[in-house]
Amino acid sequence: MIGDIIELKEKHLATAREITEILKKRFTLHKEQKIAIGIAGESGSGKSVTAFAVQKILEQENLKGIVLQMDDYFKLPPKTNHENRLKSLDNVGIHEVDLYTLSQNIRDFKNGDPEIEKPLVNYGENTISNEIADTSEYSIIIAEGTYVLEIEDFDFKIFIDRDYKDTYRNRMNRNRDEQSDFIEKVLEIEHQIIRNFKNKADLILGKNYELLNTGL
Repeated sequence: MIGDIIELKEKHLATAREITEILKKRFTLHKEQKIAIGIAGESGSGKSVTAFAVQKILEQENLKGIVLQMDDYFKLPPKTNHENRLKSLDNVGIHEVDLYTLSQNIRDFKNGDPEIEKPLVNYGENTISNEIADTSEYSIIIAEGTYVLEIEDFDFKIFIDRDYKDTYRNRMNRNRDEQSDFIEKVLEIEHQIIRNFKNKADLILGKNYELLNTGL
């Protein structure tokens, strides 16, 4: 997503090292084996930094990972989607996102396709375009987003168990979040949906970004 700000801190990299060690025990990691990892959680919980931190640590293991952000798969561009939510809170939910295309991109990657065509959101310009991502050198795909665990294409699933009240400060520090009663109502609706994904996870990260279980 163009316009997003990702700041990796040592705590993110430390957790990513632990996650990578779990992946090495669970899978025989090599270029020929295509693995899909899903990371779900609420707004501001640390999905993006976790995904990019894992990508960075994997690179240190000579493994290339590509990150897909669910924000690119919204059916409407960001500002237009917000206006649609203002019309009715019934417009908030999984139906806002093109999970079919995300699932297809993951399946194409795992089937060995050398490139995938995916949407790309430009937050500042409020537009959605398409881009071709060369995946020929990648062995791992990491998809992060609030609803990604709704799809069944992942070999390893991570859930960050922090709700929108826990992540208030993180959200306020991001360049695109605002403080309002309406936003809090949106996050409460999302919370009711996202909390159901916890039981699908192989690994849960806690409120302090600690590993709570490994699924091993």
